[in-house]
Amino acid sequence: MVCLNNEQIKKLEKQAVQDEYRLHYHLMPPIGWLNDPNGLCQFNGKYHLYYQYTPDNCLGGSKYWGHYSTQDFITFKNESVALYPNSSLDKGGVYSGSAMIKDNKMYVYYTGNVKHIGNYDYVNTGREHNTIMVTSDDGIKFNDKICLMKNTDYPDDLTLHVRDPQILKNGNHYNMILGARTKEDVGCCLLYRSEDLKNWKYINRIVSKQPFGYMWECPNLVKFGQQTILFCCPQGVENQGYNYENLYQNGYYLINGDIEDKYELSEFIEFDHGFDYYAPQLFVDENKRVIIIGWMGLPDVPYSNPTIDKGWQHALALPRELTFKNNKVYQYPIEETKKLRREKQVINLQKSFVLKNNCFELYLPINNQEFTLRLRNDVVVDYHNQLLTFKMKESGYGRDIRHIIIKEVQEITIFSDSSSLELFINHGEYAFTTRVYDHSSNLEIDVKRDIQCIYYELNSYKII
Repeated sequence: MVCLNNEQIKKLEKQAVQDEYRLHYHLMPPIGWLNDPNGLCQFNGKYHLYYQYTPDNCLGGSKYWGHYSTQDFITFKNESVALYPNSSLDKGGVYSGSAMIKDNKMYVYYTGNVKHIGNYDYVNTGREHNTIMVTSDDGIKFNDKICLMKNTDYPDDLTLHVRDPQILKNGNHYNMILGARTKEDVGCCLLYRSEDLKNWKYINRIVSKQPFGYMWECPNLVKFGQQTILFCCPQGVENQGYNYENLYQNGYYLINGDIEDKYELSEFIEFDHGFDYYAPQLFVDENKRVIIIGWMGLPDVPYSNPTIDKGWQHALALPRELTFKNNKVYQYPIEETKKLRREKQVINLQKSFVLKNNCFELYLPINNQEFTLRLRNDVVVDYHNQLLTFKMKESGYGRDIRHIIIKEVQEITIFSDSSSLELFINHGEYAFTTRVYDHSSNLEIDVKRDIQCIYYELNSYKII
């Protein structure tokens, strides 16, 4: 495995042409491919946002950890690549993982991927998923890689697909959760315990009442008071009416009981219903906010992105703060996003309006009436008989239609960027994220009663 160094990567970045679909207030790979956010944390006041990165191939390939840092979520520094697939433990890619801060040190855990060459199925044979730890004093330079667990250390009934470690402080000790796939093709999570973040003991397995998909990727545990919640991305879940319309799902379970002893999972609750949201990661910042960032993309889907022609692909969704109320997780862009706003405009929207550009925030007080919203070139958001339908045509590049059953729509906030849309319904009770590729700024709505909208043009992130 030959790894590009940072100097070579910088040369590739300079070769990247200006693309009309480069996003203005979302983080993208400087060049090449981006997928899962990794190692999200705040360390000595600075936020570190790592991500799966393939700088020399916009269609994917061996994964590095790219790295942005910020103190305000408006100005970001494009840091040097943090981790390379440069050892026998991870020569097939530095796969996803997380970070934990303790005693002024950053502990990072990730899956080292190894794929052997030969006639293998790469599920039960031919690969290694190693749980690896590295530490850092500054989030920039990392110490030697330490292998904590190999496939032979996991329970015997599992396939070789055990990955994506995430750490949660639980009282005076720590838990690690890993996504897994059994040999009977049932998705689950493994739970470990440690007193020192270095030595881990297997404690329990987290499973649903009935099998739900064949693999649970990117698990995250989080607590809101006494309520523990498991976020994960199940693969292999069949569509059920208007539920689970994506190829792979993102969502969460409410956990009742003690995850280290006896517990019960709720039904799976979908988190973001859009075409392009996957592998989200959570962390708690120094202000005790629970922040989540997702990959604005999805693996193995039939639709595409024209940015491939310009040598890059995918982005991270807006950082969102999570709250828990009415036995449900709500999500909404973090407070810092307001700093992007330009002058506030109030629009008395009767039927149609031409916006100045595609980079805006738009608040629509629907007040529980049925409506049809036509946005940009061919995006249609329709709400009738408690069914919200999102439709796209040419601008979707294969993205077509999705649905959400919602009893009442009181309000919608739309964040539009040059090639993305993020909708937050009822202040984050539901969310919908998608890439979109057009040049239109049209806005048209059919409603029984006129509505007074609030509109902001948005500034761009500053990348240094």
